[in-house]
Amino acid sequence: MTETPLFEIRITTRQTGCILRAPTEREIAAKAEALLRRVHARKELIGFSIVGPSASGIGRLRAYLEDVLIEVARLGL
Repeated sequence: MTETPLFEIRITTRQTGCILRAPTEREIAAKAEALLRRVHARKELIGFSIVGPSASGIGRLRAYLEDVLIEVARLGL
């Protein structure tokens, strides 16, 4: 049986960590964005790392999530 390649994003704060997995960039991006917005609302510092089946997909996800963090920080001021 062959496993489907997955994207994985690890989101960490000072208090907790979470691992998200999904087979597509779109799915993992939606999951990660929702979690980042919830964590940011609690005023926690956030870090993340991404692994996946393609370097270009990882790059797109990183850029997208960095934009989300910039947006929530700007809205939180």
